[in-house]
Amino acid sequence: MMRRKTSRISPQPELMHMPWRISLPDKKPEVNKELLLYSSNKLANPISRAPKCNKYQFILDYTVQRVANANELEAILQEKSIYNSSFCTPNAEQTDLNSNDHFLPLEMFDDWEYDTFDPEALDDWRKMEALAILPPFTVWQRVHVLNHEPTSNYWEVRQNDTSTSHRIPRHQLYLPFEDPYKFADRIVAAQRARKMAENAIRFRFLCKHLSSGGCFAPGRTLEQSVLRRTSQEVYTIFKNLYESYHIALAVGKHLNQDSTMAIKQPTVGCLDSMKHTALPMADGSANIAYLLDCFRRTTLLCDRNVFHALRFVNQECEMVRKLPLFIVANEKPIPLEEYEKANLIQTSKTMKYLQNSWIERSTMHLHRLLSRIGDGNFNIKVTRWNIYSVMKLKRLVEQVLYRMQDALRDLLLDSTTAYVHYLVNDCSAILSIEDEAHYTWDGNLIDSPFEPKRPAVFYLTLEMGQETPYYSTDPDTFPATLRQLMDGILTECHFIHTVEPSFLQSLIFAENLFLSSVGLLDPIIVSRREALLEYYQKSLLPLKAYAARYTAYRELFFTNVKEFIEHIKSADKTSSEIKEDIAHQIRMRENLEHTVPLYIVIGPYWINVQPLREALIRKRLELTAALLKMLTEKLCLKTADVIGCYNTINERMCEKPVSIEHIYDIRAYMEDVPELVGRLEDRMRSILYEYEILDGFLHNLPDADFQQKWNALAYPRLVLKQLVSVKEFHESEVDRFRKQQFADEAAFTASIEDINAYISKFTTLYDVSKVSEMSVEVRRLWKALQELIEQGHIMNRRQELFEMAPISLNNLYELRTNFKAYRELWTVAADYLKLEETWIGNPLASVDLEGVRRGLQQTHDGLKDLLPLFCDQPQLLAVVEHFILVVESFRPNLDIMELLKCPYLEAIHWGQLAKEIGVKGKLSVDVGFDVFLEHGFRDHLETVRRVVVKAEQQRLEQEARWAEEERIRQIEENFRRARAERRQKRTEI
Repeated sequence: MMRRKTSRISPQPELMHMPWRISLPDKKPEVNKELLLYSSNKLANPISRAPKCNKYQFILDYTVQRVANANELEAILQEKSIYNSSFCTPNAEQTDLNSNDHFLPLEMFDDWEYDTFDPEALDDWRKMEALAILPPFTVWQRVHVLNHEPTSNYWEVRQNDTSTSHRIPRHQLYLPFEDPYKFADRIVAAQRARKMAENAIRFRFLCKHLSSGGCFAPGRTLEQSVLRRTSQEVYTIFKNLYESYHIALAVGKHLNQDSTMAIKQPTVGCLDSMKHTALPMADGSANIAYLLDCFRRTTLLCDRNVFHALRFVNQECEMVRKLPLFIVANEKPIPLEEYEKANLIQTSKTMKYLQNSWIERSTMHLHRLLSRIGDGNFNIKVTRWNIYSVMKLKRLVEQVLYRMQDALRDLLLDSTTAYVHYLVNDCSAILSIEDEAHYTWDGNLIDSPFEPKRPAVFYLTLEMGQETPYYSTDPDTFPATLRQLMDGILTECHFIHTVEPSFLQSLIFAENLFLSSVGLLDPIIVSRREALLEYYQKSLLPLKAYAARYTAYRELFFTNVKEFIEHIKSADKTSSEIKEDIAHQIRMRENLEHTVPLYIVIGPYWINVQPLREALIRKRLELTAALLKMLTEKLCLKTADVIGCYNTINERMCEKPVSIEHIYDIRAYMEDVPELVGRLEDRMRSILYEYEILDGFLHNLPDADFQQKWNALAYPRLVLKQLVSVKEFHESEVDRFRKQQFADEAAFTASIEDINAYISKFTTLYDVSKVSEMSVEVRRLWKALQELIEQGHIMNRRQELFEMAPISLNNLYELRTNFKAYRELWTVAADYLKLEETWIGNPLASVDLEGVRRGLQQTHDGLKDLLPLFCDQPQLLAVVEHFILVVESFRPNLDIMELLKCPYLEAIHWGQLAKEIGVKGKLSVDVGFDVFLEHGFRDHLETVRRVVVKAEQQRLEQEARWAEEERIRQIEENFRRARAERRQKRTEI
């Protein structure tokens, strides 16, 4: 965005320098020891040394002699205007500062950077013959180098012809391997620096002892302002500094414009670019008055209010330079969203201050102080532009503008430097990544090859997604967000107004006058932006590659524990296999604890892996606990089954016997109990081994399972103990059942006599009209007889168990044999009568003729077989013959039933039958046969046969017609199909 730019002019010199602090003697103009100490501490800084590139020299061989004799060295030094007298040490205590004589020793300004080697590291100089100039500094002589003082750079030498040693500075000693011209430059640089220091001392001495007559003292207003804030002692110090500062400005201007004077100030040549002729007056008081008047006319600081206004503006600018524009420090890493929010809050506060408070405060200071001056060069109520353009006020406002722009530029450059320095936390491994397209994380998950030199900036949480792992903040948003934060504040800084519109309200200014700021395309900003983007774009590669490594844990993360256990159960694994699965889960959990970190630092990112790590470990623990629980339940079922077997044995043994047979059955079972208990013990031992698997994993059984386990181990002893108790109990029960046997035997004999008498009486009955009652009673008696026989067998088995004589059952067998024929007679007769009722009473369509014929035949044969058995009993023989006649009388009905069930009889035929026979109702096959018997169909057999034959003939004729019609239809269908095929094959259409 284009903004109004103001041309940058050179700031006024009086605003760029601070006053000199003067501490010279008050009376005698001689140099004393205190002056020398001051000059060595304060002015010995070689500010005029030669550039480093002209100081150093490279020496290949320290044995080569560059100068043959002392005369040759003196000639080279004289070419540089260096004479032997230049090395004389001045007498500082008697030197007049008003003269041109030197009063500072030359060694104070010797530049050590001209030294060609390190004497402590190289020993070749020892016993070396060199050239030195010794007091009284008349000629260069050959000497031998003895020793060196590293702290002072003094050297101990001895003349060749004498044994006297001398301690001389380095610039008085020439080593033969040195470049003589470099040695001459060294001495010239020291002389030039000494001259500048002596001139500065003379200038300070002159300013110290110059009487100003109170012309440069602070004004009354400034005096009162200072005294209100401080004490008299502080004001005295301030007054001295204030006068010294303005006196130095005036004297420096005077000395620089008069080239005839011997005293020069080397550091104030840039104070004023104005050139003047020689001073009109030579006396000291007139010169000072004239200089003061010239100073007031040319400088902006002609009034104390201007000075204080600029001072306050400078204070505001210094405050701006220290403003926090970005968040460049945090105690710990924070998420990008929080960092962005905090930055926006910080920049909003700072921009509010820059756009409002800074301008308002600067305008307030200028208006408050300059309004005291009134009319003149600083009249803030000026209304004409042509007058304003030549006023000092315009120069002052420009100075304020430049100071504010410099402060704003320094703020932005320093802030962006700190911003980039904070975010780019010095991880060289990230910047060295080359293969960006195929980068993968090859190392382990704990050790990061991208550890930065400074703490990480941003906080990320690694989480597991349905497809791939992901971070709590999308890594791709970092470069764009961080760039937007920096570019946004740079853009906003182009909209800070200047002070002219608010300060000079009598003049009209444009609305778009803004301070010149740092542009987005400034080379410094571009380089910092590129460094920031390059660092963060490359940091995304290891960040994403690290997250991709956790894809291997996705299946574990989303494993359903219930489904996993159901799968294990469906596989029907053994306990050993389940043990391996549990051990595998434990190993994998331990592997997670050793291979997955709690956190890791990758460049600027502090990644929290702890939630995902704990979730994976927790899932392994859940799977392990589920497997242990499954194994526990499996063992619980096995143990419960064993206990169930023990309980079955106990229940079987402890059954209360109801008979002697029951006792013998229990005894027979008890003989196998020790073997059963032994097998159960072996089975429990194998289960106990499986329990040791749980103990190996330090798994605590539930209280109920623990109790069940030990109950199963204690059961064999309980069962065997119970076995002894049951045997004792059975002994008493045998005596009780023996007594019961005697009572049962007597009751059994009485029952035989009773049934024998009843059967003898019952067999004299032969009333055929009571067939149903007789058959029911016969069946009851037969059942009672069978039960007595079975009871007799049971009694005999018990007699055998009690070792008693068996009971005779012959009379029961004989009674059963005699009663069998009687039972057959009445049951066969009753069954036939029931069948005949179903044949006659049910609809004719549901009657099975074959079943009727078979039932008649079986009943007839059964009754025929009974005839020989009752030949001695005429009454019963008559009953048999009666029922045979009943069966024979039903046989003619079969023929009429067969004709009426003809499938070809239709409604017309049934109507014809009803008409010919004289039946008024509607007939059909769904009518019961009793209806046909009531209408006398047995007497019209031929009529029925004729109608049936006629129905069969009509059906045959109808089937023949149907066959002919089907043949014709088929022929027509074939014809139509053939015609359709011919039409499809035609090609002329």
